[in-house]
Amino acid sequence: MATLYEDLPPEVYTGAFVDQRNAVREAEDLQDFRREREGHLLIRDDRPMLIMSFGTKYSGPHSSKYRIENKFHIPVGYKSIIKWDEDEIVFMTRRGEFSPEFQIIYLPQSSVAEDFTVFEWNGNIAEIWDQLLTVLESQDKDMTMFEKGPWYTFGIVDDSVQTAVTQKVDEKTVVEGILYCANGGKPAVEEFERYLGIDVDQDEQYQWICHEFSADVLPIDYYEYVSNGMVYWVNTATEERTWKHPYFDKYKGMLTMARIHRPIPHWKSIMGFQIEYLFSKLFTWECEATKQWPEEETIENVKEMARIFKVDIKNEPYLVHVLKRALRHYASVIKEKRAVTEVEDFRALMQRYRDIVAQYERARNLETQQVQALMHCVECPQDANTDAVLYCDHCGDLFCQACFDRLHSKGRRKNHRRTWVELGVCGECEETLALFHCVQCKDAYCKDCYAEWHVRGGRRNHVPIILRSFSTTTHQVPSLATFDFGKISSAAITVGSSSGTNLSSALSPWLVFKDTIGIRVYWNSITDERRRDQPLAVINEPVEDALGGGIIGLWAGTWGSNMFEENADNASSSHASQSIYSQMGR
Repeated sequence: MATLYEDLPPEVYTGAFVDQRNAVREAEDLQDFRREREGHLLIRDDRPMLIMSFGTKYSGPHSSKYRIENKFHIPVGYKSIIKWDEDEIVFMTRRGEFSPEFQIIYLPQSSVAEDFTVFEWNGNIAEIWDQLLTVLESQDKDMTMFEKGPWYTFGIVDDSVQTAVTQKVDEKTVVEGILYCANGGKPAVEEFERYLGIDVDQDEQYQWICHEFSADVLPIDYYEYVSNGMVYWVNTATEERTWKHPYFDKYKGMLTMARIHRPIPHWKSIMGFQIEYLFSKLFTWECEATKQWPEEETIENVKEMARIFKVDIKNEPYLVHVLKRALRHYASVIKEKRAVTEVEDFRALMQRYRDIVAQYERARNLETQQVQALMHCVECPQDANTDAVLYCDHCGDLFCQACFDRLHSKGRRKNHRRTWVELGVCGECEETLALFHCVQCKDAYCKDCYAEWHVRGGRRNHVPIILRSFSTTTHQVPSLATFDFGKISSAAITVGSSSGTNLSSALSPWLVFKDTIGIRVYWNSITDERRRDQPLAVINEPVEDALGGGIIGLWAGTWGSNMFEENADNASSSHASQSIYSQMGR
C-alpha cells in the first residue's frame, strides 16, 4: 500500500507545511484507510486531525447554546478524528432537543471490539470530556495534547472549521476552491495559479494574471489569515469568514477572457486588455441596446484604473484626476468600438503631473527657507539676530526700527512707504510671511490662509489690516527654477507665491465624485471614507489644464483634443508660454 504522503491529492498536501511530513505520515495507520480520501486532513500542533464532516451552522431557537463565548459556532453534524499516539478518538455533534449533543468514541489500536469505549450522546460537554480523560489517564501516556480543552482538541474553534461552517460547506468532505500556502506566510504565485486553475503548459502566457492577482490590495475591510496552510479572509465589517478571495471572480473572469482574446504578453497589451476587461463589466450588452450608459467616473473604477496603471493614489492623490480623464477617454473609445491604446500617453501625463507637484514642493521649501532668513533685519549683523519689525515697499526689505530710522531719516528714502510687521510669519501655516492682521481673530495671516479661513460664516465680516502691501506689478514672484538674487529681492520673491496652497491641494486625500443621481460625494483616498457633506479639509482640485497637458499646455497633440474638452482657438500663445511658477503665483 502506498503511503499517505504519496497518495494524498496534491491540493491536500499543499495545504500542510513542508516541515510537517512526519506528522502527516503518522496519520497513515488511521483505521479504515479510505477515510483519508473522504475526509479533510489538517495538521495542528504537528499532529494530524481528520475532519470527516464540517457540519452545518445551527439556526433556530436556543441559538445562543450553539455558540462558544458568543464567538465560535458549534456545528451540527460535525465529525473529526484525532490521533493519540497509536490510538484514535472520534468526536461528533448533533442537534439536541434544547442544545447541542456530543459523542466521543475512543478507539485504541486493537482489533478487539471490547477494547473500544463509546461515550453516549450527552448535552453536557464538560461531563463527557471528564469521562474521556478518566479513561485516557489509565493508559499511562502523555496527556499534553488535551490540556487546551475539548473545543480546541477536536478542532471546533479552528479557523478552518469556523470558515467552513460560515460558508455552508455542510457535509462535503473535500473542500475545493481553497488557496493553499505551503510556507504559512504569503502564498506564492504558483499557488495562485493552482487556485485560479491555470494550466502551466497551455496558459503560460497568462501567468501575469496571477502576478496581478497576488499583488492586488485587499478591500479596506478585508484581512488575510493562514491557518493549517490554508488561506482565508475575514470581512471586519460583517465579521464573515470566507475561503473565497474577494477578487477571485474578477481574475477568474479575466483568465477566461484572456483565453479568448489572447493578448500579447507585453505591458502595453496587458494594460490595454485590462482596461477592456474593466469596461466589458461596466458596459454590458444591455447598456448598448438601451444606450443607457452607467457613470464611469466612480470611486471603484478609479481604484481599478490605479491598479492597472500601477499608481499609488494614497501617496499621489493628484493622479486621480488623470485617472478620471482616462476613464472618460476610454469610455468614448469603447462606445465607438475602437481599440484601447494611448496607455503611454496617460503615463506621460501622470509624469507631467508629478513634475508639476515636485516644482510646487521645491518652491514651497524655498519659501520656507526664505521666511527663516527674513525673520531678521537685513542691516543688522547676522550674529545680532534682531527681529525685523518694518517692511519698506520701495527698498523691498525688512528692517528693525533702529535700522529703518537710520536709513530713512533723510534724502529720497525719507518718503519711502513703510508697513508694520506683526509676528513675521502666518500664524496658521507658519511658513509664509504674514500679509494681514485680523482685528477680530487677533492673528496674522498670509493671503491664502486669510482667504481660506474667512470665506464663510461670521468670519466673512472680519476686518483685516494690511501688514505689507503687495502687488504683482511691483513685486516679482518666482518665474524660473533658479533666481537671480542680484536683481530680485528675496523678500519680494517670498511674498505672494501660492506654491504652498497648490501643494496642499494636490496632496489632499479628499476628492470629489458624483453618485448615480448627480449628488456630490467626498472620498478620502487614504481611509476610503465617503461622505456627502464637505469636509473641513482642503479639497484636491485638478491641476490647471495649462499646466497638466492637453492642447493649451502644448502637450499631446491630436490625442489630447480627443480626450479633453478644450477650445484651442481660445488659448492665447502668451498664456500657453507662461511658466509653472508664474501660474503658481496667480
